[in-house]
Amino acid sequence: MLYTKDATITTTDLTNILTVPSGYIAHWSLLFVSNHGGSTNTATVYWDKASGTDLYIIDGRNISSKDFIQFSDSIIVMQPGDSIKAQIGSDGNFGIACTVDLLPAPAVFNAFNGGA
Repeated sequence: MLYTKDATITTTDLTNILTVPSGYIAHWSLLFVSNHGGSTNTATVYWDKASGTDLYIIDGRNISSKDFIQFSDSIIVMQPGDSIKAQIGSDGNFGIACTVDLLPAPAVFNAFNGGA
């Protein structure tokens, strides 16, 4: 099931955009970040993996007023409990949208590092 989750971010508080529910995996295929504020501001968006590591997709990237960034040419496979989080550098007005395809998690997952 395709699902788009969006958020308006106006403060520097860390914002959870979405969390993959238990029993599902998500194919993250779109990230859209737009600055509706009156001046250039920075944005950070990252994949917070339930395993305890983070992967930064945008890390403190300057986005001019009325400009946007879009990533849509690849897929990140997220596991149950993984989250997409975002934060802006100073108070402003950012819109963020993420599209994922939610699929039932496989019954068994074999680790790629030789484990079962």
